[in-house]
Amino acid sequence: MLKDALEQLSGWTGDTTGLTRTLPIDESQHADLTERIKVYADTLELRPSIRRDDGTTTVSVRNPDGVNANDVAFAARVEDAYRTIAHITDAEDATARASWRLTAWWQKRRSATS
Repeated sequence: MLKDALEQLSGWTGDTTGLTRTLPIDESQHADLTERIKVYADTLELRPSIRRDDGTTTVSVRNPDGVNANDVAFAARVEDAYRTIAHITDAEDATARASWRLTAWWQKRRSATS
């Protein structure tokens, strides 16, 4: 299931305990993204790691109990915020919309296996 989720989340990598994405954004975009991440993390009760290094921002969410629907929803929201902040449009925007569909797919899949 994780492999399927990662295929839907362009640029995200991970394993059974977490998801990570490195984003090429400037300082002002980083500040904007960080504020949005705080809201998403509070809403989903997550504690992501945000690291700024040499023109990139790396966002990670770890879960020792295994990646779950909240982790995937968080990644999808971060991806959508990144695309908005970085002004990614047209064909690239289709990928952002797909990330939101991933959240629904993940919820449905997890419900079917529970």
